[in-house]
Amino acid sequence: MRKTVTEIINTIKTMKSLNNDYDVADTIGVSRGALANAKKRDSISFLDELVNFCDDENLSLDFIRLTPPSSLKPTRTIVAPGNYDPEKDNELIMASVYSIENADKLDFSDIDPVGSVVLPRELLSDHGIVIRVAGDSMEKLLMKGANAVIDTNEKDIVSGSIYAFKIPHEGNIVRECYSEPRGLSLRHYNKNYPTAQVQWEDFNPDMIIGKVSCSVINVFR
Repeated sequence: MRKTVTEIINTIKTMKSLNNDYDVADTIGVSRGALANAKKRDSISFLDELVNFCDDENLSLDFIRLTPPSSLKPTRTIVAPGNYDPEKDNELIMASVYSIENADKLDFSDIDPVGSVVLPRELLSDHGIVIRVAGDSMEKLLMKGANAVIDTNEKDIVSGSIYAFKIPHEGNIVRECYSEPRGLSLRHYNKNYPTAQVQWEDFNPDMIIGKVSCSVINVFR
């Protein structure tokens, strides 16, 4: 059973951080009047545009029939503050940044960071680590060279969220994750890369390093 058109519109608002129906119409490429009429009749008259939207965003059409969990929130992108005085800025913290190759480590005391970044203290929990994004497979969501905050305490899979994984014979990766009947679908945000799947019989919960809560762009260093 699919969602109502109103629910579909609201889901797209959440996914893309949009404010109103007009923004949704402009985003998916339909006229504002057509979207308003579809909403009034509860009829998906813009299916072709919806398919194109999903292709552009590397999304599955499942979102029109599956209610996303309440914990599904868009991954935030913030710019690191330019000035930081540890004696005055109690709400900020200087965090070490580690390479993604070391993201699965339990103890970072003997590991040299690849850099540091200033970020709001509230974004880095006791179970949080910051890694440097490598490659362009997750652009435009996680840009190459950006810093991703990972909560290693959040390992319950929420479809549509971003996770760091330790994959045998591949290493540590960051992917958008969807739970499907046959296994986990691991998607690159950059549509130039193919989607991979881990079959349930091959899946081990220990593969999940943690959930990516936000991306921090450090333009001042």
